[in-house]
Amino acid sequence: MKYFDYIPLKIHCWGGLGSQLYALATAYDLKIKYPKRRIKLVLHTGGVTKRLSELEFIHNIDFEIIQIHDSQIQGKEYKNQIKSNKIRLRIFLIKILYFFNFIVSANSNLDFDKVRPWTVSTRGHYFNRTVSTGFYSYLLKNINLEEKQLNRSQNEIAIHYRMGDLLTLAEKSISPANKIVYVVREVQKIRNNVKIYVYSDSPQIAKETLFNAGLTDEFTLKDLSTIDVIRACVGANYFIGTGSKVSLWIVNIRRYLGEINSNYLEGFDDKLYNRY
Repeated sequence: MKYFDYIPLKIHCWGGLGSQLYALATAYDLKIKYPKRRIKLVLHTGGVTKRLSELEFIHNIDFEIIQIHDSQIQGKEYKNQIKSNKIRLRIFLIKILYFFNFIVSANSNLDFDKVRPWTVSTRGHYFNRTVSTGFYSYLLKNINLEEKQLNRSQNEIAIHYRMGDLLTLAEKSISPANKIVYVVREVQKIRNNVKIYVYSDSPQIAKETLFNAGLTDEFTLKDLSTIDVIRACVGANYFIGTGSKVSLWIVNIRRYLGEINSNYLEGFDDKLYNRY
């Protein structure tokens, strides 16, 4: 199979940093599985919303990261193309390539195991696959957490309230604010004078939503880059996440660092402890 070492294995990804980190983890784990394969991580700007690469903080990579601007085909134009016989033939050929594992959707443990030395294309930007512990170590070296963040010396609750395009997409919705407020009240029962920080891509709307849900305490709103949100939330004493891949990454990193009992991820459990 040495011939295939010269053919790039492309890992395609659509989405923001949460999705890109899962694709990066797929690339990392496949490089361990097939160390001689040329691996390319292909970040697409197309999808539900246009997304650009947010992996600039990653250094010392063993594979190539490229970005493709393909967000032009949308709506009726895309649907009309699907109807054409040419597209139907293309779909038929893709199914054949999937059958022989030339193309694999590596979004689960089962699918990841289907990647063969001759596989030329895959995707891995969903969280249904178990990420290796080696990748978490690699990721933390690139994130460059400060000592105080690793020691969680800050007496604070970090809330990641994902909004952004969820406010305009009919098929999706934001996490209920009342659940966030409930968890804050539970933490305050066992922790005095805890500071509250809210990280959101829509800070003013997040402020109004939480206030209307009963969080009338003084809290600090922060609008940071996604990687800085991850850094800040990993270092908090308590973390409250909402239904997003970034929140899930924060929980995963915290758990990898040994913080098991102070993470809440809305949508996984309604209790305060031992969630996810």
